[in-house]
Amino acid sequence: MMSSPLLQQERLAKTMLACMAFYALLAMHLYLPHLFGIGLQLPFNVIGWFFIGLMTTLGLWHWHRRRLLTSRFWLGLVVASSLLWLPFFYSHNNSVAGHALPRMLGLCGGLLFYLALQQCRLNGRGRRYLLYCLLAAVSVEILLGLAQFFVLEPDNWFGYNTEVRSPYGIFQHRNVMASFLATGMVLALYLWLNEAKSPWRGFVLKSAWFAAVLGAGGMLVVLLQSRAGQLGLLLGLLLLQPLIWQTLIQTRSKRLLASLLLIPLGIVLGVFGLDAFDMSKRSLSIYTQADGRFDIYAHGLRMWLDKPWFGFGYGSFESAFYSSYADWRELTPGAPPLFTEMGHPHNEFLLWAIEGGVVPLLGLVLMTGLVLQLLYRLPFARSLAWIGILAPIFIHSQTEFPFYHSLPHWLMILVLLYVMDAEYGRRRLLAAPPGWSRWPVRAWGLGLMLFMATGLYAGQQLTRYEKNEERTEAQLQAVVNPLIWYDRVAFYRHHWQLSRALLAEDRAQLLDYVSWARRFLTHTPRAGVYYNAYLALATAGEEDEAQQLLNEARRLYPNVQLLRSHRILRARERLATLAPGSSVAELNKVVPLYDHLRPAIGGAY
Repeated sequence: MMSSPLLQQERLAKTMLACMAFYALLAMHLYLPHLFGIGLQLPFNVIGWFFIGLMTTLGLWHWHRRRLLTSRFWLGLVVASSLLWLPFFYSHNNSVAGHALPRMLGLCGGLLFYLALQQCRLNGRGRRYLLYCLLAAVSVEILLGLAQFFVLEPDNWFGYNTEVRSPYGIFQHRNVMASFLATGMVLALYLWLNEAKSPWRGFVLKSAWFAAVLGAGGMLVVLLQSRAGQLGLLLGLLLLQPLIWQTLIQTRSKRLLASLLLIPLGIVLGVFGLDAFDMSKRSLSIYTQADGRFDIYAHGLRMWLDKPWFGFGYGSFESAFYSSYADWRELTPGAPPLFTEMGHPHNEFLLWAIEGGVVPLLGLVLMTGLVLQLLYRLPFARSLAWIGILAPIFIHSQTEFPFYHSLPHWLMILVLLYVMDAEYGRRRLLAAPPGWSRWPVRAWGLGLMLFMATGLYAGQQLTRYEKNEERTEAQLQAVVNPLIWYDRVAFYRHHWQLSRALLAEDRAQLLDYVSWARRFLTHTPRAGVYYNAYLALATAGEEDEAQQLLNEARRLYPNVQLLRSHRILRARERLATLAPGSSVAELNKVVPLYDHLRPAIGGAY
């Protein structure tokens, strides 16, 4: 008869796998109307963090009752993560470090989730089921992408643009969808190479599944026209070639050889789809041009070399980037202005180096080294195969910011690393934590679930508020969890303050709005906020200060139409013609105030 601790451990493993399967098959793909953006501004990410909180709570609920099972790899990740945390506490340049707190907490949440997986002590079969869950998530996204491309009609509830016809799945972005699919395709091929051929029926069914992922995924990666996804897929497949060749020699499997032909078949169908259907096609020049990234990388490197040791401070990338670029552009005749609303340098290493200097950069290098060290003892072909599985998301993180756009990418990396660590790493048993420690751990998991549940509802409240032309301030005050949308809620609230102050010509309230706007611009420089603050200062009679603020905005954004002289003059003339006692609705019709805070989603990419 199985002992009580072993029975409890088996139940925990089964419960964790059930939660992962439910998330991978259903919860991850739920669509809710939203205001676009990245991170927690997208509902599927909020749902994902709810499930991470749930699984972390389950895995660590009884962590104080026995010795903790972990690994040298996880302990190394903790050390590397502490290097990423260190610049957060610099006192001389971290006035806006709070805006980096979400990504720091996301890092900690990932480490705790990893530790929770380790406490489940899954055997080889359980770890394989985890990989099946990842592949199931990719499979559902493939089905969703095919439905978007072939089935959805105009004005669909999903909000999918049938004229552009870019099947982005739940991710709302072609590159994010492409790197997710590419990872799934390489994973499917790896699982196929390692799949036992008995029982026969199970092998046939799994083979059909893997083949469908390879064929349909190849077609979608072409239809998405994503350079990052296509490059990641190509690199992943190349790194898998030694293991494929080795397996073909050993097994002489005709089925495996036939399955490999499904990838070029899917690519051919994708190319045919590009020509046969009316969709937005990208020019072939995208494969030979940097598309503005060279200028971003070049200036990002200049920023790091300017402050290599301590950086510009966490949370300050966007404001520091545009300010320093304006300084450089003034000294460099002919330098072009860059995209507005860009909150990431499209390279993960560069972001941490610019904001935190050399210390977090060393942390990222240490993490990369730990992964390579983990695979060092494996046979060469198998270690290359695992690197190939990680390659699509890694490549994407060096050309964009998938971990901020998509929680499923972060979850996939964590699960893949856990499986690698559990199979090839060195385990460590730590002493049982003190009894009091269970309460902070439980509070983290339960608090995360509560925060995300209320945040999901708050997102729907704000979406209804934004899309309602007859919006009221009471609707804004009813948002149950404004923290998850802190900047957006603050912007809306101060916009109401600005509207009332302009109508009443309330100088004190106008200057109070300007004070908030200046604080806001230190971390999120928006041309529209500069525009609003200028009108507030001008109406308050502070002409010199207003002109100074406008000059600063034009220096940062010389190509923004909203800041041109004729737009400014027209807005001031219309403000002067407003009749006394006019309503906020009448003000919004007469004066085009900036009333929609767009998220920093990476400029034009």
